[in-house]
Amino acid sequence: MNADKQPHPPGPFDTITKYLRRYRGYLIAGGVCIVCSNLLILVLPYITKIIFDLLENKGTDSERLHWVLAMVGLAILSGLFRFLTRRTVIWMSRRVECDLRGEIFRHLLTLSPSFYDRTRTGDLMAKLTNDLEAIRMMVGPGIMHLSSTLVTFVVALAFMLYLSPRLTLYALGPMLLFPLIANRVGNMVHRRAMKIQEHFSVLTAAVQENIAGVRVIKSFRQEDNEVEHFRSLSQKYLGLNMDLARLYAMMVPLLMTLASLLTLIALYFGGLEVMSGAVPLGTLVAFFAYLSMLIWPAVALGWVVSLYQRGKASLERVNRILETEPVIRDEPGELHVGEMRGQIEFSNLRFSYNGTEVLRGINLTIEPGRTIGLVGRTGSGKTTLVSLLARMYPVPRGQLFIDGVDINDWELSALRGQISFATQEPFLFSASIGDNIRFGADSATDEAIETAATTAALTRDVRTFPDGFGTMVGERGITLSGGQKQRTAIARAIVAAPAVLVLDDATSSVDTETEAEINRNLASVLEGRTSIIISHRISSVKQADRILYLEDGRIIEQGSHDELVQQGGHYADLYRSQLLAEQLDKL
Repeated sequence: MNADKQPHPPGPFDTITKYLRRYRGYLIAGGVCIVCSNLLILVLPYITKIIFDLLENKGTDSERLHWVLAMVGLAILSGLFRFLTRRTVIWMSRRVECDLRGEIFRHLLTLSPSFYDRTRTGDLMAKLTNDLEAIRMMVGPGIMHLSSTLVTFVVALAFMLYLSPRLTLYALGPMLLFPLIANRVGNMVHRRAMKIQEHFSVLTAAVQENIAGVRVIKSFRQEDNEVEHFRSLSQKYLGLNMDLARLYAMMVPLLMTLASLLTLIALYFGGLEVMSGAVPLGTLVAFFAYLSMLIWPAVALGWVVSLYQRGKASLERVNRILETEPVIRDEPGELHVGEMRGQIEFSNLRFSYNGTEVLRGINLTIEPGRTIGLVGRTGSGKTTLVSLLARMYPVPRGQLFIDGVDINDWELSALRGQISFATQEPFLFSASIGDNIRFGADSATDEAIETAATTAALTRDVRTFPDGFGTMVGERGITLSGGQKQRTAIARAIVAAPAVLVLDDATSSVDTETEAEINRNLASVLEGRTSIIISHRISSVKQADRILYLEDGRIIEQGSHDELVQQGGHYADLYRSQLLAEQLDKL
């Protein structure tokens, strides 16, 4: 069996740039607000210089009050634009997060079962939560603070050069170390962030497995062992985060030390300029204000870089999912979408899973409206055989036909919409019993649901529930017994009125009396409908038109019940052993 294909990956940021283009209006508006808010606040130090000049030159009180009021007004306007910045950019980042989460979820539903066979549920949950939050921080606060940093740096540097080119050159020397430190630390953050996100997936998977298997844990008294295992995973996660925290703890004091060095250099040389009379005091005050504004973006650059690196690490993990193409998908060209009659033909079918051949040269033709029984030991390939009918796994061309059409030429929606399954381990959703039966047949009426439930011998049980068919079942149907879950699944398969009905050991958890009732009720449902019944109980398949006995991926016996019993082979041995068991149970 082929694995899901990994094509040549696109650019690492293509995943989010399409959403940034979608919300470019908010992004542009946010950019305008960032520029306005920073320009307004960057004018204030220069007004401070003017006020100091007025104090030195004996300016009037009205002049000084005029500039003070101007500072207050500019500060208020700057605050308003800062609010609008967050209202637009942060809103945009939340929408990107929501849309990307929807894209990942839609893509997950297109992937083949083989993808989920090798991928932990907890890992997928981590990508839909923790990784998406890191990506949102990168495209929201990350873009906002980076833009603000760039505007502040450029404008403040321009003012500083205007006020004193010589002092500016003195201050820029140590400042050149900031980008070098940010780049070095950024690479270290990226590596640590990737390890943190990957281990968070392990942690999430452990929680998911323990919650899903809590009854097994309790039955085998493994609570303490699982708590200890989870504690060790949490300690490792804590250690990875503390390692990143130590990196931040080293980075911030280092940057602040450089910032203090900048201030001391400017103070020393600026003080000499003021004492010599070359620079007015107001100019030095304004210069220091701009220098402080310049230092903060330089220090904040480290935080912005960490947001970028954590977001990039998470984006790489998300991209690995989105770049995984489903093996099972509609082939290009015209596809068959007609109503299915139910003729099925296996032509020397061979199928391998993870390098192991499961089915070996299956040759079988099932005419429309016929009922086929499949029996055999566990692992003989029965479930795999029927799974191929709905193309859950790739099927080589020329080996499986439905109504004379190669299964690869059927449109997936048309194919799967006319085949229903009821399996040994049915999956029920956290919804009402009625909604679980209606799943896949949205137009089914309440009467149709009740009729299907009656056929599945479920109605009596439902009437004992407080809300009848409106009774909510727990996660995976946990509030129902195994037999009730199987009968709900049978009703769900029936209500869809499929052309092909597959019952895969669907009554294994049902007692023999209820099973007999279901078999009697199913007689009218199976009539005129192609049906495949898999069962370990001969009683469930003995009325089938033809019964196949599978062994090691091959059909080694076939015929009616009476014919197979007369042959005295594997089927006959199984039948006699079950008859003996029934007789012993009656004693």
